[in-house]
Formats: sequence, C-alpha cells, structure tokens
Amino acid sequence: MLILKILAGLFLIAGLIMVAGAKKIAKRYGLDRKVILENESGMDEEELEEYKMLKATVNIKLYGMMVFLPGLILLLIVFNNM
Repeated sequence: MLILKILAGLFLIAGLIMVAGAKKIAKRYGLDRKVILENESGMDEEELEEYKMLKATVNIKLYGMMVFLPGLILLLIVFNNM
C-alpha cells in the first residue's frame, strides 16, 4: 500500500506542476508557434499571438489535469481500503 501512496503522490505532484507552470512551459518550448488555427483571418497579429499562447497554455493545463486525475483516483482507492 505504501508504493501505491507514493505513486499517487507522484502523479498528483506532476499534474499540479504542469498546471501551475503551464505558461512557462509553453514559452520555454515554443508551443504557441505549433498551434494551428482555423479562423485566423479575423484577427490582427497581436490578437493572434495572444490567442495562440492562450490555446497552448490551456492544452498544457488539460494534459496536467489528465496526469492529476489518475493520481487522485488512486489516492481515493488507497485510503478507502484502510
């Protein structure tokens, strides 16, 4: 059971770090340049860059929550059996 608690904690911490540092991660790896938009003709250059950064940040936060969720479920299972 100790191994499951540690594993759950690692998932939780990794997910929280991804969510908290999403903007820094997006800037560091240039993920805003990799975002593909469908309707970019209606925006000027500044709005387009801001929207791409926002979309990259939200994607990283979504992935962070997808890492956090299994840790939370595992934590609930471990402490429910105690």
